[in-house]
Parts: sequence; C-alpha cells; structure tokens
Amino acid sequence: MQLIYPMGLLAIFTLLYAGLVLATRIKAYRQGDVKARYLREFTDDTPPRYMQKPTRHWSNLFELPVLFYAVCLAILVLNLSDTVFIYLAWSFFVMRLIHALIHTTYNHVLHRLGAFIIGHLIILAMWVRLLMMVPAS
Repeated sequence: MQLIYPMGLLAIFTLLYAGLVLATRIKAYRQGDVKARYLREFTDDTPPRYMQKPTRHWSNLFELPVLFYAVCLAILVLNLSDTVFIYLAWSFFVMRLIHALIHTTYNHVLHRLGAFIIGHLIILAMWVRLLMMVPAS
C-alpha cells in the first residue's frame, strides 16, 4: 500500500465532484431558478437549495483536506510513510466520502458533524504523529 493512493483518490473525487456542482448550476439556469448574472458574480440572487448544498460541499473539499494533502506530502518528503499513516490516510479518505454523501443527500447535521469530527481527529493524529517522528536536528 502506498500513501499516494488515498491522496490521489481524494483529489480525483474532488475533481469529479465539480461535475455535480456544474450540473446543478446548469439545471438552475435552465429552469430559471437563477439568472446568468448570478452565475457570473454570485450576487443578487438566492440559488435553490439543490444548488446550494453541492456548492457548499465543494468549498468543504478545499478546507480540511488541504491539511490532509500537506501532512501526506510532508510524510512522503521525509520518507516516514508506514502502515499506520497509510491506514490513517485511507480512513480520512473514507470519512470525506461519507461526509460528502451525508452533506449532499439527507444532510442530517449530527451525522455530518460526526463524519467531520472523525476526519478532523484523523488529521490531528497524523500531524501529531508526524511531528513526534521527525528526528531532532
């Protein structure tokens, strides 16, 4: 197993998720739920809920995962990858998928919060473990 796989799959998931965001924006425009001006400036209109949730989640994919990519790159650069880091990385990837599924479907706040907190704790564990493993110079 390699650390690069959960990183790469999260990046691919993020890029593919953009298709959902685009599809909801096209649908909103075609159905007259938003005007072209809104899509140009994202002001002066309230988009429909079916467009808001994927758009908000798209933003989420550029928040906490940034710390995931950073810690994984640090682990790789320092050549500290091991089974524990790999399992933590896969766990984070799975939690992001669960978070996305919850957020863009039934959106139960406590379920979504649980997935977020677990992912947050995984990233925290990765960073703390990395800092403990870095040799003192």
